[in-house]
Amino acid sequence: MASHIRVRRRALSCARCRLRKVMCDALSPTCSRCKKAKVSCVAFNPATKQGAPRSIAQYLETEIANRDRSISSLAHRSGCGEVLEGTSTSPASKASVLESVVNDFTPSFMGVTAAVPLARCVVVGTRIPSTRLFGATDIDMHHPRSIINPLSMYTPLDSIPTEASRYLFDNYMSRVAAQYPIFYSGDVTSSYSAVFQPVSENSSSGSTSYDIYIISLVMAISLTTAARTQQGRANSIASGLFKNAIRHIQAVLTNDIRGLQALLLLLQYAFLDPGAANIWLLSGFASQACIDLGLHQELPESAEASILERDMRRRVFWCAYEMEIAVCAALFRPTSLLSKNINVSFPTEIEDSAISAENIDSRGRPSKFTSHRIWRFRQIECEIVSVLFHNEEITARDSSLEDWMNRMEQAIYDWNDEVHRSAALNQDPSMNSTWAEMDLYAHIATPYTIVTLFRPCPRTEKPSSQNLMKAFVAAVKVADGYFKQANLDFGNSKYVFHPCHHTFSSAVAFLQALQRCKDCVCVLYTLSEVEAFMRSFSQLFATMAERWPAAERCLDEYERLLTPIKKDYLEFISQRARSRSTSHASDDFVSLVTLQDDVLDQTTNLDSMFNFGSFFHLEGFSAVEEHNSLYPPVPMNWSAEFHFDISQ
Repeated sequence: MASHIRVRRRALSCARCRLRKVMCDALSPTCSRCKKAKVSCVAFNPATKQGAPRSIAQYLETEIANRDRSISSLAHRSGCGEVLEGTSTSPASKASVLESVVNDFTPSFMGVTAAVPLARCVVVGTRIPSTRLFGATDIDMHHPRSIINPLSMYTPLDSIPTEASRYLFDNYMSRVAAQYPIFYSGDVTSSYSAVFQPVSENSSSGSTSYDIYIISLVMAISLTTAARTQQGRANSIASGLFKNAIRHIQAVLTNDIRGLQALLLLLQYAFLDPGAANIWLLSGFASQACIDLGLHQELPESAEASILERDMRRRVFWCAYEMEIAVCAALFRPTSLLSKNINVSFPTEIEDSAISAENIDSRGRPSKFTSHRIWRFRQIECEIVSVLFHNEEITARDSSLEDWMNRMEQAIYDWNDEVHRSAALNQDPSMNSTWAEMDLYAHIATPYTIVTLFRPCPRTEKPSSQNLMKAFVAAVKVADGYFKQANLDFGNSKYVFHPCHHTFSSAVAFLQALQRCKDCVCVLYTLSEVEAFMRSFSQLFATMAERWPAAERCLDEYERLLTPIKKDYLEFISQRARSRSTSHASDDFVSLVTLQDDVLDQTTNLDSMFNFGSFFHLEGFSAVEEHNSLYPPVPMNWSAEFHFDISQ
């Protein structure tokens, strides 16, 4: 019998041809099919299931050439070409030049030196631990920092068809920028034109590193909101665009407003993919930048600044403020920007086309109403977290903590009513979708604020049963609202950081109320209703898990905490049913309840979950890298792949 010897044949096909199972001519540096499709031609690494350079030598030569051009360009702009041209420069002189260059592009407020580059500090994901990688070293092929396998490939902007890029850009400007008006629309449009409409066909000299960075992140953010189908693949491509932007990060994070805008855009993307960057560090850096640049104070009238410059300073500051409060409040941590130190007005709501350096045309259409209302909400949220979780003094107009809590409750309900009333009065059809998003935002933000206000906290460790029941009811509304938001149609932002943290926080408050207020819950709701409330949190975590693995950990932890509490509640219902004939519910359910402190053992003590911010560790793996590594680089037809409906 003939012996059969298994022979491993050499794989010559590029990643694109391999995934499409078509013949690849393996031409270098680009195969015929990739060249015709005008996409990057990369090899396939079976160890990582990701793309890899076709030729390591060619890849390194290209990278070195690109960096040489960047250095030459920098030298030309800074007027230090004579220093760089010298062939006999001493090592000490070279070090001095390097330190000078680093100081030029490194913001002083970050305290970064040549030994600790900015990118290494910032671009470290808000991640969770992976037991699969426990004990792995950098020579393990499965390790994310492996020295054997190359880093995962980025997605270049030229791989996006012009028609699809225009569609994504318009979606960002019309839907996403309303909430985060970080840029003047004319500046972003110029960057887009520089990238997708270069000066010449064979040169990218028309686009700068700043343009590529900004548009890469704009495309990444817009793609995650515009894709109606294949969300996993859209996230994978967005991650590649993010990596493309990060290649230029040291050139764009300068110590000025432009650098701060670039930082805020990175933070905005990180809200969609928390595995991309450390959200806590980013928001803190942004706040320190605002202080460093004096954006938290209004410019005096005597300052030589145009109307547009003043408006942009206000706009950038309030975007940074909102982002930091969003992160700090979710983690119950103190903020860098104290309200008493802020003395700057909101920017105008008028659309950018009506704003110039000389004046603001009052006849312009209001387009930034979303951001204004969110900023007002963050001010309320900031005060609540500061007082209840960080023991900040209440204002003099409040005679007691109870009076202050009543005022805060009324403030959030007044804010909520104003949002719904304004949405109902809208008569601009082009703003219907934006108002609908704002309306849903209020439906989530209001109950979450009620949960934060009335839950057990360091300032009120044992709230009244009435307050606990307010938190109980509001917590379920938070989960339902975020579930509705997660399943919205095209164009709506689908963030994961805040839904995970807010819902887990609300779930803990829900369990605390159920643990302590069984009588109230039993009187007001049937067992089937209570079980439906319990499932609402699990439902959302399961939905979010495909976007961020931390949501799956939330699901596991929530169900672990739920099990003993649910068992205890069922036993309580059973005992109550047996003795129901001897007692009747009072109309005032508050009088029936006494707080129960010893229902759970120490292993399930919910009071310890106040510091649940540490539940989301800062090391591990990215959701996109972990689950979407098998997707090909880019689709052949973006509109068909993601159901863009570009024709509309």
